Amino acid sequence: MPPILYLHGFASGPGSAKGRALEALFAAGGVTLHRADLTPGPDGFERSTPLTMLAEAERALLATGARAVMGSSLGGYLAAVMASRHPEIERLVLLAPAFRLFSRWSARLGPEEVAAWRRDGLWVDHHATGTRRRLEHRFLEEAATLPAFPAVEVPVLCIAGRRDQTVPLEDVQAFVDRTPTARLVTVDDGHELVASIPRIHREAADFLAPLLARTVA
Repeated sequence: MPPILYLHGFASGPGSAKGRALEALFAAGGVTLHRADLTPGPDGFERSTPLTMLAEAERALLATGARAVMGSSLGGYLAAVMASRHPEIERLVLLAPAFRLFSRWSARLGPEEVAAWRRDGLWVDHHATGTRRRLEHRFLEEAATLPAFPAVEVPVLCIAGRRDQTVPLEDVQAFVDRTPTARLVTVDDGHELVASIPRIHREAADFLAPLLARTVA
């Protein structure tokens, strides 16, 4: 049975608490969740862009043969982009997906900070290592080449927190409104959705059950 492919968020990694918790919950039901590393190597984060992360996700998709993809935050957005390009993906579970990547980052930083990023790089908190790491401006340049809301035709389950201060709930709702195959579940949680992990697992397992049952058969 092909695994579920899991894509982590920005400045995170395959060892995130949410990814590991979901892996354990799915494993208890006999389902494998493969946690991809979108920024591999010692300097993988520093040289990462949305396109390099997308390429790592595509390599993991090919290697695992996954037909269901789950992504968190930036990983959720990239999962939607990947599904718009790969017909072998049959179902998506998007957790606080970071739509409008370029416009949100540009608006949050403002012209002066974007200019400083271009000149000096951008120092950010890297959650996976607990350090400050420098991100090249190429990240924002390549974000501008991707659609704010990818066109997805497969069934999509979106789960987002009503108290999310990183990705507005309105952005996730906008994706659902323009995607007839998408459904939104809101939870009383913030962007990380850590308090909602058991609910996420239940919703995702129910949503993916038809696909998992078919692959088992």
